[in-house]
Amino acid sequence: MNETKRKHLLPLSFFVVMFLYNFASGFAHPVTPTLVVDRGLPSQWYGYAMSAVSVGSFMIAPFWGKLCNYISTKRIAILGLVGYAVGQFIMMNAYSGIQLLIGRVFAGLLASGATISILNYIINVGDEHERPRYLTIYSTSGSVSNALGYFVGGFLGIKGIQVPFIAQMSILVASAALAFFVLEDDTPYKHRPDRGMNVREVNPFSAFMDAGKYMTPLLACFFAAFVLYCLGMSLFETVFNYYIKDHFGLGSQYNGTIKAVIAVSSLLANLSIGMWIVRKTDIHRSFFVMSAVTAGVVGCSLLFFENMLPLSAIFIVYSVISIMLMPVAQNICAEHATEENSNSLMGFFQAMRSFSSIIGSYAEARLYALSVRLPFFTASAVLLIGTATGFVYMARQKKEA
Repeated sequence: MNETKRKHLLPLSFFVVMFLYNFASGFAHPVTPTLVVDRGLPSQWYGYAMSAVSVGSFMIAPFWGKLCNYISTKRIAILGLVGYAVGQFIMMNAYSGIQLLIGRVFAGLLASGATISILNYIINVGDEHERPRYLTIYSTSGSVSNALGYFVGGFLGIKGIQVPFIAQMSILVASAALAFFVLEDDTPYKHRPDRGMNVREVNPFSAFMDAGKYMTPLLACFFAAFVLYCLGMSLFETVFNYYIKDHFGLGSQYNGTIKAVIAVSSLLANLSIGMWIVRKTDIHRSFFVMSAVTAGVVGCSLLFFENMLPLSAIFIVYSVISIMLMPVAQNICAEHATEENSNSLMGFFQAMRSFSSIIGSYAEARLYALSVRLPFFTASAVLLIGTATGFVYMARQKKEA
């Protein structure tokens, strides 16, 4: 660690870059079901497409986390933002399932670099006393701005499938240019390994296996609960977004409107309840309680399967709680981090989210083909198991504390 530079408060310009990235990320999601339907692809290709981006992210996330130890996170962020735009260009021009998957995997590979570098920039450069607040802002801003992008993309989709993609790529490139001018080199703030990366460490699977160097039984229990929670979340979100298009015949603007309601509601909830949870409560206990409430809310969706408005209301409530839960999970992960492993640990955290999305989205595609109700039942069951695992983690953490 170079002690000549002290960590400091992050400037507003950094959060503008973060907002633009997540805002643009939501543009294509509301028109993806329409793209699948209008281009004559079977319904399961929607789940495959959502899974593909997570495959790319999962494979490379630990590598990005390790690379953040060696080079400036600013450079990784710029590369990730531009590369994400290229992946979306491929998706926009996809007329076959294979082309769709290629675009999504490429986007996942590069977008993962942008996500992890931004998260590590907060940890490396930001004042340590402000870390809980920054991580809450990071998660809240990401979810809210993504939902706003979903809203805008939904209405742009009325003018044509390609319109949201063009707007998305333009904003991603603009945010990369802004990052070049406003982000600083974080190298003087972080621990740099004594030796360079070798061929083994470039292999993303080897980097992923390096988690064993810092993994403890307690941390492993937390990640087990976290993966189950994210798996249930991926299942429920994927099936809901496709179901309202396939079953109710609703356009992308309806999906966008739901996301806009989620954005406003989650912003208000995180600025009040979310901040209070992170600052004033035992976050380990809060993680368990919030995951239990989420499981109960998703279970209620089974009662209103054929009713559009109650089902949408349940999805909104579920989404707001999920958005509040993510900064809690990030802060728990950060508590287990040290100066030497923080970049790798955050890369592993992102990889676990991606792994859950891979399984969840793929499972939704297969289950939906069997029965449209089956993904809803499965999501509810997985969240219940995750809640039970969260209880085990909470009990172990309390005992060790």
